[in-house]
Amino acid sequence: MKENDIEEGFWVFVSHSTKDFDRVRLVRNALEDSGFRPILFYLKCMEDEDEINELLKREIDARRRFILCDSPNAKASKFVQSEVDYIQSKKRMYEIIDLSQINLETPDVEGDIIRLIKPFKRRASVYLSYNYKDKSFVDQLQTQLQSVGFIIADADFGFWPGNAPIGDLKLLLQKKIKTTLDNGYVIGLISNSRYVISELEYAYKVAPSRVLPVIIDDFDKERLPENLLIRDVLNVAQISSTNDKAKAIVEKLISLDLENQYNN
Repeated sequence: MKENDIEEGFWVFVSHSTKDFDRVRLVRNALEDSGFRPILFYLKCMEDEDEINELLKREIDARRRFILCDSPNAKASKFVQSEVDYIQSKKRMYEIIDLSQINLETPDVEGDIIRLIKPFKRRASVYLSYNYKDKSFVDQLQTQLQSVGFIIADADFGFWPGNAPIGDLKLLLQKKIKTTLDNGYVIGLISNSRYVISELEYAYKVAPSRVLPVIIDDFDKERLPENLLIRDVLNVAQISSTNDKAKAIVEKLISLDLENQYNN
């Protein structure tokens, strides 16, 4: 994990009921041990509910990640439910820890919790498949993805010898795609590269619900292979502003992530 990931991307708002503090405290510790920076609030000094709600909303907005410690107590808490309603209204990705899965009597309860939160980082991973001519746009897209908590899966294998078999590189990239799709996403930026099409076809074989194909410039969709033609392809070619193009892709990915969470 890079230093700026910790400084900027891994601050986490932890939504919880104070009645679950014994378990939530262990969750907080495990998050810290995994490189996250969890924020817990217990605002006993405040009595004005409107003031509390506005403060909590500002704190949620200020953090890139949101984790719900779910339990009967959390479901009965109007503040927790208000926080969940708010994060859903913002159409932001969030994670859920089922506190009923945490047995305080288990000898390795800390290890159990770490295993519960391990998928969170993988879920936020994104592999970008693109033509190098689109690198300036990709840099802008990466910035926007990172601003909402996604982590870019590094596919840079450094210097690649010119006489090395291209098949070896293809296998390395496919391995990276498969690892990312374990719980993350692949975005294929379709312009004029057969390699992007090839990587999209491979990704669909591995985890079709975690793949987002995007047409980013003038490209006839009918030229896509049949197995991609039937997919829900996002077309942002007609959006003139590169910033708005990137924003549309990020919003679609968040929507796809929320849909996957709901279906699970």
